[in-house]
Amino acid sequence: MADKRWHPVGSSGNFMKWTEKGQFVEGLWEGTTAGRYGDLGIVKQADGIKVTFPLHTVLADRLKRIREGAEIHIEYLGKDKNKKGVEFKNFEVMVGNPEDILTVEAESEEEPPF
Repeated sequence: MADKRWHPVGSSGNFMKWTEKGQFVEGLWEGTTAGRYGDLGIVKQADGIKVTFPLHTVLADRLKRIREGAEIHIEYLGKDKNKKGVEFKNFEVMVGNPEDILTVEAESEEEPPF
């Protein structure tokens, strides 16, 4: 039988767990999807492969300010502690174009009170 390249069916592609400091993903931000244990982020890499990953609190907060379709780079900075000593996973999120950062007004779906 000839060698075949297998392609996933019914999958978002590769799943990435944030375990190693310095891990990164970059590509086009495709937004979020519901996962079994919480929301997942989706990035489509330059090679066309979609990578899904868990949205830890810091990461979710930063990504909600990014326009879908934006070119992004996400890097896992490792575990950190807040002022109260509670440990959390920290991330750096960068965009290729500053116009893809949503303003406070664009984030709000409510009508202005005037």
